[in-house]
Amino acid sequence: MYCDASGNGLSCVLMQEGRVIAYAKYEVNYPTLDLELAAIVHALKIWRHYLLGNTCHIYTDHKSLKYILTQPELNMRQRQ
Repeated sequence: MYCDASGNGLSCVLMQEGRVIAYAKYEVNYPTLDLELAAIVHALKIWRHYLLGNTCHIYTDHKSLKYILTQPELNMRQRQ
């Protein structure tokens, strides 16, 4: 699953063996970190039926998401 966010919103692509299975785009007005996190959460919600019982790798280009679980304080949107 590839996720990305920009100033316009977020998009996600679900791929298997180099082929696109599904694509989703969603427009929201959040700060960049929240948008990147929302892209992952949105993709996991809408493609849950594809992912259950399978190994899933999530790719994103936002490095700060790597450390989100080690942050001492998260805002309300990030906690959800």
